[in-house]
Amino acid sequence: MESIRIGTNLPKDKIDEMIHSNPFNNKLKVKKETYNNCEFFIFNINKHRLDEVNHLSYLAKLVQNIIVKFYMPDIIEDRVISMLIEYTSDDVDYLSHEINQILHDDFNFIEEKKEINEEILEYFLENNTLILDGYLRFRSRSFDKLLDKIIDKVLSDIQRENEYEDFIEMLQYYLETQVAKVDTINVIINKDEFILLDERKRPLESESIKSLAKEYDTGEVSKADILVSTLIVLAPDRVIVHLKNDREKELMQILKKIFADRLTFCYSCEMCDINIIKADE
Repeated sequence: MESIRIGTNLPKDKIDEMIHSNPFNNKLKVKKETYNNCEFFIFNINKHRLDEVNHLSYLAKLVQNIIVKFYMPDIIEDRVISMLIEYTSDDVDYLSHEINQILHDDFNFIEEKKEINEEILEYFLENNTLILDGYLRFRSRSFDKLLDKIIDKVLSDIQRENEYEDFIEMLQYYLETQVAKVDTINVIINKDEFILLDERKRPLESESIKSLAKEYDTGEVSKADILVSTLIVLAPDRVIVHLKNDREKELMQILKKIFADRLTFCYSCEMCDINIIKADE
């Protein structure tokens, strides 16, 4: 039987809380001692017994959770500040929050987080004492690798969001500069198909619509792209979208951003019940 010692400068009540919430709490007795102002938590584990090696895996997960919860917020903030010196304090706070959210999400970067657990487990197999502060400073290659990947993802997401907002603004500006070619357009959405009718419920036809339809036939654009492009080209004063359910949520959000006050939704009129085949007839 060997003593596995975990040392930290964190207040012991914080570690106590983490220990009592872990599955091996009822299987292993934990002793505590203080040495050079460092709190040590001591676990007795036989590394040569398979069932107790499983306990060692629990211990590695505990260490990982302690690091993520108590150490990583400051580490993330320092990393963001050092990498992104041109960002404001609000930007740093926002980025740090987004990175922490992903770090705590078990469904993001699963393999990288598994690699961290295996790295800590391997450390325990070779060593009996782990000082968390020193480990993070000199041995945590997997944590550094994971942080770099998360930061890259967050920055890429922000860049895509900014590009998306710029694109929406461009479409809004283009729409405002166009002369309305039709007063009202009724958009009927049924089973991923779109029907466009004017205020008298007549199908809308134009050269621009035919041109876009040809692009769809070649597979170059989607039905949603055609709908947005057609509405912008026709620049109606009013767009009424008829829906039987809340499908196409992403498309509806785009239309809301572009057409703003020009756009309304309807869920319970006769046009909401129009069938695609009937409309074609």
